[in-house]
Amino acid sequence: MGIVRGVRRKISVFIGLFVLLIFLAACGSAGTTTGSQPQPTSAATPTATQGYGTVNGCPNNTVVTSLPSRANVTVTGEKFNATVNAHPGQVIEIRLPFGHKWTGPTSSQGKLELQQPVGFAWKADKVCIWRFVAKGTGTTNLMFHSQALCKPGEVCPMFITNVPITVKVK
Repeated sequence: MGIVRGVRRKISVFIGLFVLLIFLAACGSAGTTTGSQPQPTSAATPTATQGYGTVNGCPNNTVVTSLPSRANVTVTGEKFNATVNAHPGQVIEIRLPFGHKWTGPTSSQGKLELQQPVGFAWKADKVCIWRFVAKGTGTTNLMFHSQALCKPGEVCPMFITNVPITVKVK
């Protein structure tokens, strides 16, 4: 009887977290653009730390030790499921928090050129980062997916949450 209550309690917690995640994803706002002039991009300095990226939910184990030039447009949780605006030549950075298993684009999308490494871990802010450079005008829909980040042998909720982000380059 105690085991059943324990399992029910864990399931209730996971359902509550799932509902909270959906609520937060639905509370989007339009993105802002920082700076009006395109900034040149420089290559990130990646290092591979065995298990670090994937343990924290990033799609690979690449940890960048110094960020390339500052992004013109940064998309975080409050901008999920929203439209962000950018201009040709600007860098758009998508930051997804540690604690979820993230998947997203692995190649360029529409007029957005994907920068390497894809979905790298940034320890300082505890996020997985995708960076794109706007190569022309138009609207591109990016789709990211969040799953539960589970440890082996633990009860784990089975869900996938879509996290759409629309980028309008004009």
